[in-house]
Amino acid sequence: MNKRNVMISVIPSESIPKEVCFFFEHSPDAICRMDGKLYIMAGGNALCCDDSVDGNDLIAALQQKSGTAASSSYAHDCWYQIITASDRNRIAAIAGKNRIDERKKRTVVIFRLKHPAEQDLLSIFTDIAPLEEDDHPVPIRSDMLALVKETEFRSEEEIAEYAAAVIDTMASEGFTDLQAGIGTEAESLSELHRSYKEAREALLTGGTGKKACGSLFRYSEQKLQRIIDMIPPEGRKKILDEYRTKFDEAAFSDEMLETVRVFFEHDLSITSASRELFIHRNTLNYRLDKIRRDTGLDLRHFHDAVVFRLIYEMNEKARDPD
Repeated sequence: MNKRNVMISVIPSESIPKEVCFFFEHSPDAICRMDGKLYIMAGGNALCCDDSVDGNDLIAALQQKSGTAASSSYAHDCWYQIITASDRNRIAAIAGKNRIDERKKRTVVIFRLKHPAEQDLLSIFTDIAPLEEDDHPVPIRSDMLALVKETEFRSEEEIAEYAAAVIDTMASEGFTDLQAGIGTEAESLSELHRSYKEAREALLTGGTGKKACGSLFRYSEQKLQRIIDMIPPEGRKKILDEYRTKFDEAAFSDEMLETVRVFFEHDLSITSASRELFIHRNTLNYRLDKIRRDTGLDLRHFHDAVVFRLIYEMNEKARDPD
């Protein structure tokens, strides 16, 4: 093999980016492409180099030498290359070669099976899921795929409804652990990488951890979680110290948590929330009074509601940091 100018670095296990760890969770022998870099696992650490032709050759050679699987054919799919590339010139070249319209608006939705099935997700998905003409399912690994969906005349709410329908359809066929992360709309092909990263982050933020609940996660709805993640751990600890005892002692039953969720979704409206909960206004006020007594925060007031949500999310994150 000709000598190539490719720098490869070794990243210790504790320094591997969390999104790379997420990728390797079920596919330790695969090649991970992320943000212009290539990663493979090596004895608990990760080897990393630039995502280039020479980098691909080097990584594939290292895998072959170590006896692990060779680079997946997924990497050669044009849509895979587009959503994982950040270089505009490279994207334009791929689009031109494959006659892809660069100006169409598209959104990336990532689907993931929490527990790998006997078949790879792509084959299951294409057999069962309701795909449309301009949908492009892109395999990322055996238990994960990205769906590139044209959204020129669709709202984000409609995309979420479609993803929910896919999850329900798959569940009816026995695949009850499918999750989806939805990015925001890309105005052009060169922005599709951003939508892909957002969908991946939405899934990573909402779909992992011992307390993960739900199956559909929208990047646009995770602003609060991202703000909390930006606060240094020592800052979160200092904030929690003031409220931790109250929140630890407060008995938040499933019923109470559902009450809070609906109350927040209806913008602190007693009338709207009680209607959706099918309870009397007085019952809702009684529950809110109990939370006020237990935590010192009255959720009927905007300021206290914001503080409650922040403290509750930080407290949950502290209990379940993964």
